[in-house]
Amino acid sequence: MIYRLLLQTFISGLILMSALIQPAYAAIEIVAKVNGQPITNYDLAQRVNFLATVTNIKLNDSNRQRIETDALQMLIDEKLKLAAAQEIDPNIGARSLAMARDLVNSSFQQNGKNGFEVLRELQLDTASIQQKFVTDLAWASFIQAKFGSKLGDVDAKIDAELARIMEDATKPQIRLSELILVPEPSRPLQETLRLANEIVAAVGQGANFNAIAQQYSVAGSAQNGGRLGWLSTNQLPENVSDALAKIDIGAVTPPLQQDGAILLFQKNGERKNGQADPSQDRVWLTRALLPLAPGAANADRLEAAARLERDTANISTCPDLLTLHESYGSNMQGRLDNIIIGSLAPQMLDLVSELQPGIASTPLSFSEGVAVFMLCKREKAKIDLPSREDVERVIVEKLFGSLGERYLLRLRRAAAIERR
Repeated sequence: MIYRLLLQTFISGLILMSALIQPAYAAIEIVAKVNGQPITNYDLAQRVNFLATVTNIKLNDSNRQRIETDALQMLIDEKLKLAAAQEIDPNIGARSLAMARDLVNSSFQQNGKNGFEVLRELQLDTASIQQKFVTDLAWASFIQAKFGSKLGDVDAKIDAELARIMEDATKPQIRLSELILVPEPSRPLQETLRLANEIVAAVGQGANFNAIAQQYSVAGSAQNGGRLGWLSTNQLPENVSDALAKIDIGAVTPPLQQDGAILLFQKNGERKNGQADPSQDRVWLTRALLPLAPGAANADRLEAAARLERDTANISTCPDLLTLHESYGSNMQGRLDNIIIGSLAPQMLDLVSELQPGIASTPLSFSEGVAVFMLCKREKAKIDLPSREDVERVIVEKLFGSLGERYLLRLRRAAAIERR
């Protein structure tokens, strides 16, 4: 009797446990297959949440379906990319794992926590996100291996680009990030345009443009968050230059349509006169200031100016002028070192632009007294050329981004894709 009672209790427990567990398993459904490989609604939900978190685009009734469609297309493309890469190197995924982990950590770390800790706190599946990074790395390696011969003489291209940067050093420059969208099989042009406008609005409300570009952009720069660095404005198409001229630093252009794609650009910085702008020169100055009481009369100031002219008549070095300054007993600093000319007040800017080494300036009146200045050293603004590695990365990203997108279209056409 006791045995039968225990058995019935055990069976009842199993039935109850089965009733509790069954709905969780039943909730997992296959939403698509790519060449027989399944994508589940769990995978899709994780990617939607990841996109919403990373891009800061708020999910609502009007955009949820489109974001789910985008997320599903991304998952489908990742299946195709990884399978293509594994055909030429079955171990490419395993070899990319360590770098993928590093990228996850560096991309999402904050407040002293590593990327995985941050993602777990956001209730995101870290394994799913890590796999996305593995696929991105494997695909990049695959495209470079498949189309590497198309690069040609890389060193010659790097030399030409560095020469162009030098030539454009004094021309207006702008620092940009880009995001390029193209219509997808499940997202036609109008929906893609709607997404672009939503991205512009999200960035205006504080979303990270580079994080969004990393997820959505089809450009080769996507892996770098769309960052293009400093470009001469004469490199840009007229419609892009016009759009950028109308926005402030940090803002994003309205969507621009070109060759079937939709382009967005964020203005990250601007140099009106290029990198060799004289306003960016640095100067080292010495001054001799003859102090006066606050509110000194004009006659006192004229007398002080005349005294300074007499005292500096035979001074031709900065150390001698500093000695004179110290003899006046001023509490003001006599040496003004390493000053960017463009940071000076207008009165000082006009003065410094005319200074010659070893020659004291005409006296200038300040609230603290009357002073003369001498130029000790002037250092031209340095042209900060990118490294050869940085230039090569940009060249490779531009070429392989285009080739990768075209090859992905071929994979889509050839694949057996079932959406449910």
